[in-house]
Amino acid sequence: MKFCKAVPPKRKWLKEYICQIVLSVLGRALQSAAKFDHRLENEVAQLPEGFTIKMVVLPERETGRISPTMVLEKANGRLKYTGRLRSRADLTIRFNNLESAFLVLTPQMGAARAFSESRLSVVGDLAKAVALTRCLNVTLAYLYPGVIARRLVKRLPEPIHSLYRRRLYLYMVGIPFGR
Repeated sequence: MKFCKAVPPKRKWLKEYICQIVLSVLGRALQSAAKFDHRLENEVAQLPEGFTIKMVVLPERETGRISPTMVLEKANGRLKYTGRLRSRADLTIRFNNLESAFLVLTPQMGAARAFSESRLSVVGDLAKAVALTRCLNVTLAYLYPGVIARRLVKRLPEPIHSLYRRRLYLYMVGIPFGR
């Protein structure tokens, strides 16, 4: 009886790139929206200086590749998107696999449902994770039209004044230039 070698699964490079692009856009959108939305400013003000948030797709390191990652840090009273590479974080949100991350990051499934189905996990202070969830809900309301945003969040935030101007600023200045 001959035994076959284990065949490693094929790399899903397109899903990896899509997840990394969405995490980059989300990081820059959070950084930009935290400057002009009072709800995000209040949430960020409650975080300690130097607080680091990391969203990562597991497994973090596989055959030398870096998995899709987003790192945010509070510096000088502001939330700043710092890119991908950071080993230590005060709050880490881990997607269990690439498929789960793809469902959540492309608006097919909300984070609350993914958490209830054990598709993602939180390492760190749960109160800070809830504050981040509130920030993400407001940011998603800016990024997506109402039809899509209603599917992603349990309850949309109260109406955002000058939604279209802020959404245009986010798309034209915030995401491309990180301002």
